[in-house]
Amino acid sequence: MADREPVSVLLPTVEWNTACEQMAAQLAPEDELLVICDTEQDPVTRHEAPEGVDILIAGEPEGCAGKANALAYGMTQARHDRFVWTDDDFGRDMEWLNRLVAAGEAHGPATAVPFFTGGGWWRLFEPWLGALFMIMLSLQLGGVANTAWGGGVVFTRSELTVSVSELTDELREVMSDDYLLGQRLPHVYPVQSMVTHVEVSGGFHSVRHRLLRFIRIVGINNGWVLAIVISSSLVVAGLVFPLAVAVSLTGGFAAVYAWFGLGRVNFLYAYIGMLVLPPVIFAAVLVDEFEWAGRRYRFPNSGEVEILDATDEAWHAVERFYSLSKTTSRTWRLGIPASAGVSDSAGGAHFRLRKPTMVWLISATRKFNYSE
Repeated sequence: MADREPVSVLLPTVEWNTACEQMAAQLAPEDELLVICDTEQDPVTRHEAPEGVDILIAGEPEGCAGKANALAYGMTQARHDRFVWTDDDFGRDMEWLNRLVAAGEAHGPATAVPFFTGGGWWRLFEPWLGALFMIMLSLQLGGVANTAWGGGVVFTRSELTVSVSELTDELREVMSDDYLLGQRLPHVYPVQSMVTHVEVSGGFHSVRHRLLRFIRIVGINNGWVLAIVISSSLVVAGLVFPLAVAVSLTGGFAAVYAWFGLGRVNFLYAYIGMLVLPPVIFAAVLVDEFEWAGRRYRFPNSGEVEILDATDEAWHAVERFYSLSKTTSRTWRLGIPASAGVSDSAGGAHFRLRKPTMVWLISATRKFNYSE
């Protein structure tokens, strides 16, 4: 391990996974890894934590996103002066933590640069919300400048413009921990050598809610007008000069993908994605509810966060996994305890779900996308 000051690493997740293993393996002797879940029912609470790792229970969020609530609690328990926030939805090499901390020591608050990539419906939006976001963050352009990506950011207590207690209070009122942290740091240095591929689901349901959440966060915090004007202007140009715009966008994004070594061909969808962006933005203006990481939220223009329920995404995951087989072994593939009340009938799948079962299902399904 490199000779550096100790850090408190905060990792919100509900299960012990590859990200936990990777981060635990990178800890220096004085570091601490705080794995933060929601409730005692979360699977991670049953894992025996290795040396240097503490598993914390933050409690259910009220008036904020689940991850923001977890980070708020983790900040109150962290011992060290330097913090690292990270997510559980991407892999990292053995020097990831050392490189991020080194960037923080050299430049002040520093962030890795995410590239959100995936298949399915996400292909249409990857050039814009994946590659373009990555470029703007790397070069500190536009509204993306000074973004502190919660998947990989390092900062110290003294670098915050507010106290840690004030930050934790604010975290318990927000949807986006990234946006809040960026507002509470004087500047954030993007580590261009740490472009991080984050694989996202390409299913229609998942992409729809991801877009609603992301665009509403941007619109509510930065305003809607600029995004609507720019996207609509691009569509008008694309319809008036389709060939020129299509070739320009495809060629431009192809160069970006090649320059950053992204190894993808989804730049081919840049023109089609541009055409559907305005309707998506208008939809996000009108629709203030979305599902994220096992919960359903309402996020109105006031910026107040309301948690509606925690069942819809759980049901989608149950339906997907329960349909894998037509035998009673489906129960065991899901890992549902026999006491949960899930059974088959001659007429097909038949669910008898008790309240404790829904708690278990919600905990089980959050692992597919806890990162907020």
